[in-house]
Amino acid sequence: MKNVIVILFFIFSTFSLGQPEKKDKMDMMIAWKLTEHLKLTSEQSEKFFPRFREHRERMTNLTENERALYKELKENIERGDALSNSDLNKYLKEVSDLKIEKIKNQNSFIDDLEGSLNNVQRAKLIGFEQRFRKEVKDELRHHKKGWGKKERNHFKKKDKQFWK
Repeated sequence: MKNVIVILFFIFSTFSLGQPEKKDKMDMMIAWKLTEHLKLTSEQSEKFFPRFREHRERMTNLTENERALYKELKENIERGDALSNSDLNKYLKEVSDLKIEKIKNQNSFIDDLEGSLNNVQRAKLIGFEQRFRKEVKDELRHHKKGWGKKERNHFKKKDKQFWK
């Protein structure tokens, strides 16, 4: 397990130079959770994570393209531009094509891991992203609740007001 963590550290540290700190932390957390969830060996990690990084880059690019389309559509609506049926159908087709491309990329990524990961690991990988996002969201929600209570209690102390 120590070898896997050391390998992951070096893999992500070499590719994370020049990137924002929050993204680095998130990438490290994803790698750690994936390693733990899939129970990857060091050999599997060496094969898996370079492919995973490429897959994430492709998916990020598709998501950015999708967001750009939504932004363009929103700007057209806010400017008061008239949207014809053909314009709307064009946007709908482009967004649909991007979503289909995402699904195809996800399927081919999972299929290409045959031989690197066993079937149970590949099955666990299918639901990993949703599970990870839910855990992060729950953790943030829990953290915010705790922070708010501490702050409110702090100002309820006798004879203590925040402006003095």
